[in-house]
Amino acid sequence: MPYPFAVPRTYTINPELCLRFQEGEGDCSKCKDACPEGAVDFEQTEEEQELKIGAIVVATGYDEFDASLKPELRYDLYDNVITGVEFEKKLLEAEKTGKIEINGKEPKDVIFIQCVGSRDKNVGNEYCSRVCCMYTAKQATMVKDLIPDSNVTVCYIDVRAYGRGYEQFYENAQKKGVRYWRGNPAEVYKDDGKLVVRAENTLLGDPKEISADLVVLATGMTSKSDARELGNLLKVPQSGDRFFLEAHPKLGPVNTASDGVYIAGTCQGPKDIADTLAQASGAVMKALIPLCQGKVFIEPITSVVDEEICSGCHMCEKICVYDAPTFDEEKGVMTINSIVCKGCGSCGATCPSGAISMNHFRDQQLFAQINMLSS
Repeated sequence: MPYPFAVPRTYTINPELCLRFQEGEGDCSKCKDACPEGAVDFEQTEEEQELKIGAIVVATGYDEFDASLKPELRYDLYDNVITGVEFEKKLLEAEKTGKIEINGKEPKDVIFIQCVGSRDKNVGNEYCSRVCCMYTAKQATMVKDLIPDSNVTVCYIDVRAYGRGYEQFYENAQKKGVRYWRGNPAEVYKDDGKLVVRAENTLLGDPKEISADLVVLATGMTSKSDARELGNLLKVPQSGDRFFLEAHPKLGPVNTASDGVYIAGTCQGPKDIADTLAQASGAVMKALIPLCQGKVFIEPITSVVDEEICSGCHMCEKICVYDAPTFDEEKGVMTINSIVCKGCGSCGATCPSGAISMNHFRDQQLFAQINMLSS
């Protein structure tokens, strides 16, 4: 199983560990013999398929912020400075064993540092990752449950418990003994073998140092590393935070600038599981509409070429991000594919001959409006 609660819950073979795929190790097939469903197939190989599709739902997810980009927190230097995702794996093990161990010892002083890689102009992520406050509250609560005499401190900027029941969950964590301290961490270092978090109390303006056996960094969400490449392929733009941009934040939250391409989940921005499922359901329903109708309605505002003026210079073809202009070899002029044209007007502004105009926004129409206003 790739990881706990994987979706789909199917097993895969790791060829680096499987004896059957090791050179000179024999012809082991114990897993195949043990499978009652006959699901194990050693002859299966990677293959590529070419599919004809009518809609695309982009749900590529997110990348966890690289904590090493905050060198002052010493994530790469100390093995008892870990991320929230790494600590979640340790908590899954602790649920089976009943105890938390870091380097073979039970941590008594645990500090959670919030907003690592979120709301931080220094790393280029000015947005809130939304999930960090609540998964920190959950992990801090589990630490108190597993180690009742532990000292658990959450160093935070602001607590954003925005969802249904989230505020009560946050308050329950405090009632269990989790201490919330409003501070801005400056660095993590070691003193006599113990971690020390140096931070500023942002309420009083005083510096403070807190010792710890374990520091957990609540790393936020970032866009996928290949988001730009995929966006260029599908003609889906990115917003300033590098996530995919929706057509309209209120009227088209799952639509994109490209007809037939929809977005869902954290590829569009940080969100929790409930919001992701809601948006995914909306994206699927939107994608079903053109599939059921068998056709797509396009916007009437598209570019048109005046063939008598066009010189076939290809300037519009170079500037268009949607690949709408193509060159007609027979006529020696440019033509516009109205199906993929989005009416952005870039080609019209670029054309040195003035041969390209926009439907419903032609020069004659605009001049007529100006003349009417000025008369």
